[in-house]
Amino acid sequence: MARGASFPVINMEKLESEGRGAAMAIIRDACENWGFFEMLNHGISHELMDEVERVTKAHYANFREEKFKEFARRTLEAGEKGADVKDVDWESTFFVCHRPVSNLANLPDVDDHYRQVMKEFASEIEKLSERVLDLLCENLGLEKGYLKKAFAGSNGPTFGTKVSSYPPCPRPDLVDGLRAHTDAGGIILLFQDDQVSGLQLLKDGEWVDVPPMRHAIVANIGDQLEVITNGRYKSVMHRVLTRPDGNRMSIASFYNPGADAVIFPAPALIAGAEERADAAPSYPKFVFEDYMNLYVRHKFEAKEPRFEAMKSSAEVVHAAPIATA
Repeated sequence: MARGASFPVINMEKLESEGRGAAMAIIRDACENWGFFEMLNHGISHELMDEVERVTKAHYANFREEKFKEFARRTLEAGEKGADVKDVDWESTFFVCHRPVSNLANLPDVDDHYRQVMKEFASEIEKLSERVLDLLCENLGLEKGYLKKAFAGSNGPTFGTKVSSYPPCPRPDLVDGLRAHTDAGGIILLFQDDQVSGLQLLKDGEWVDVPPMRHAIVANIGDQLEVITNGRYKSVMHRVLTRPDGNRMSIASFYNPGADAVIFPAPALIAGAEERADAAPSYPKFVFEDYMNLYVRHKFEAKEPRFEAMKSSAEVVHAAPIATA
C-alpha cells in the first residue's frame, strides 16, 4: 500500500454541504484504486442497525451455534491429521432473497420479529444501494439512473442478503473464514461487526484490513460494475481471516443485475474516452445469468479468466446478437 494512504471513509452528510466535491473525490478514488469504501451517516438509523445486530447474534446463538460446533470439530480434526482444509470456509451462513421473489417468510427458525426487522433493514439497504449507484453515475459522467437501468433486465434487479457468523477458531493457521474472491455482482453493501475484525482486501499486492467502525456500511465493487465501467472501477480480491477470539457478524447485501440483464461496457464511457488507454471496449457483452453459472464453479479463482471465457462465448454466438430491448 502506498505510504500515507488510508482506507477510504466517506461521511455521507458531506454530500449535502460545501464538502460535496471532496466527498465525491474520495468515492471516485476508492472505486478506482481500492474497490471498497466505508460510509458513515448514510441515513440508516442506528436504532435499526442495533436491532438487526441484536436479533442476528441471538439467532446464531439459539439456532446455529450447536450445528457449527459439529462442523468445527470435524474440520479441526481433519486439519490436525494433515488433511488440507483450505478449501473450507469457517463460517455459518444463510441467505435471504428479497428480489425478484422474497424467501423471508419461508426461512426456518426465524421468528416474526426477526423477519420484520430484516425486511425493514433490506428496504433501507436497497435505497442506499441505488443512491450509491447514482453517485457512481455522477462520478463517471453517466446519466442518473443508468446503472440501475443496466441492472434491471426484464424483471428488476436481483437483491439478497447473506447473513454470516465467523466464530472463533483455535487454529487460524489451518483455515480461513472465507477464501479470497471477488464478488460476481453489482454493488455490495456490508454491515459488519464493529468489535471483531477479519475482512481484508488485496491492494498493491498486500492484504489490507477493512476497519470495523460503529454504525458504518461498507461498499464494494462487484465484477459487473468493472465490466460496465470498462475497467475504470475494479472489483478486488477480499477474504475473511479466522480469529481465535470473538464471533464476527457479517450482513452483506448484494444489489445485482437481474438474471436476464445484458451486461456490457457503457457506450458513453468508451465514446468519450478516445484519449485514454481504456477507450476501446476490453470487456465482453453477456447475460448476467450466464456469468453466474460460470462464477459458481470458479468463485475462488482470478476474475480475468472468467471475463475471457465470457468474451469467447460471445464471439461464438456473435452471429446471433442478443436483443437488449
